[in-house]
Amino acid sequence: MNLVQIRRLTQEMADTYQRALTGGFFYAAAWLVVGLHGGAFDFAPLASWGLVVAFLGLATQRFVHKPLADGTKATLVRWLRLHWGIVLLTTTLWGGLFCWVALDARFGDARVTALLFTLGLCTAIAHAFSMRRGFAFAGIGLLCLAGLALMLLDPAQRANALMCAVYLVYVVISLLRSYNEYQQRLDLDQELRTQRDLFSRQSRIDPLTELANRRQFSDVLAKATVRARIGGEPLALLLLDVDHFKQANDNHGHTVGDACLVAIAGRLHAAFNGEGDLAARVGGEEFAVVLEGQDLAMAMQRAERFRASLAEHPIVVDGLALRMTASIGVAEFDHARHAGHDALYHDADSAVYRAKAAGRNRVCRDEARAALATSGA
Repeated sequence: MNLVQIRRLTQEMADTYQRALTGGFFYAAAWLVVGLHGGAFDFAPLASWGLVVAFLGLATQRFVHKPLADGTKATLVRWLRLHWGIVLLTTTLWGGLFCWVALDARFGDARVTALLFTLGLCTAIAHAFSMRRGFAFAGIGLLCLAGLALMLLDPAQRANALMCAVYLVYVVISLLRSYNEYQQRLDLDQELRTQRDLFSRQSRIDPLTELANRRQFSDVLAKATVRARIGGEPLALLLLDVDHFKQANDNHGHTVGDACLVAIAGRLHAAFNGEGDLAARVGGEEFAVVLEGQDLAMAMQRAERFRASLAEHPIVVDGLALRMTASIGVAEFDHARHAGHDALYHDADSAVYRAKAAGRNRVCRDEARAALATSGA
């Protein structure tokens, strides 16, 4: 659930940033039109230019306050509150400006211009900033409510104030609709991401045992082989075949057979879950383990430990205690003999056949490596 919230907040952060980028400069442009048309730069030049600088400074802050590359729920919420703080500070400044215009008759016809700009800014917030309903309502309120109250007290401006109040009903309805549409879009995006993650997982994970499947195993082994060739680090591969598994299926049914595979997979995962380890199911009763950074001796030792444990501890399914054993083949990557991961796999597979031919329930190493070791001796 926390991951879902982080994804939603991350999307909201990106949307908030993008939608806020250009809006801040419109406040400065709107004030220039109102101030110049109303003569404010003549009768109050310091305040007029101060407003221009303030609006431009707040607009710049919207650019500077960039989205987080990565964040927790707490940091994302903090970022959103701060960015909304910049937006609401801008609307507060415009709200104060609107009150000034409503009170000062020297603005003349520019009062209507200021009112129209205020309505436009309210509409923009309702449509572009509907991600956070409470903040959006606060922004609209800060933009116009105080100024409208002053206009209602002035008989000469009362009609325009009433017109604005009626229009604000439409703005509120639009905001609520935009908010619902945005939430539905986030829900849809989350559903699509969930489906994508599910498909991605299904393409990499064996559905029965929940180990890596053959596809992921092949990808990991191929990359590990490249790293071993370039970096010179040791790399070993274990292939494991459950002995007489067909008999277990035939005697007890596929349900029991599947339960045995799940149990063996669980033991594999427990035994080979360190850094550089990858346990996978590569066939019906065939498993594999990639061991990066481990040489043949270490791989043989771990394989023997697993084989012995499997043989000594029966698998209990529906009251049945089934003694399962496995034949394991081990191979180590060799620059001279292995052009790629397929050759390494072939040698480990050959070692499995040697283990079976020798009586099963044993660990055999790569025959070519064994021959080299013997000739070296």
